Amino acid sequence: MIYSIIPSDQLLFNPEDYKQERMEVNINGEQVVILKNSNNTYTIERLISTNPKAYLNPELAPGTVIMTVTSKKENPDVKWEILSNGFTINN
Repeated sequence: MIYSIIPSDQLLFNPEDYKQERMEVNINGEQVVILKNSNNTYTIERLISTNPKAYLNPELAPGTVIMTVTSKKENPDVKWEILSNGFTINN
């Protein structure tokens, strides 16, 4: 029995309620983990690299918002456009 003024649904953690779609992708030659947002964009959660210079790149910083861009139908490669607070950063 738990006696608390906090509602029981906030006290007891259910991982299914907070599950987000995570993916590992390659952006600018570096492996990153991204989270899918509701507005068809993605947020970089983590950078996975052994290159120290990759961690100094602001485009790969955690919290950076990105979106997918496909240029041509005959070229199925996915390209990523880096967004920051809704503004495009020139690559």
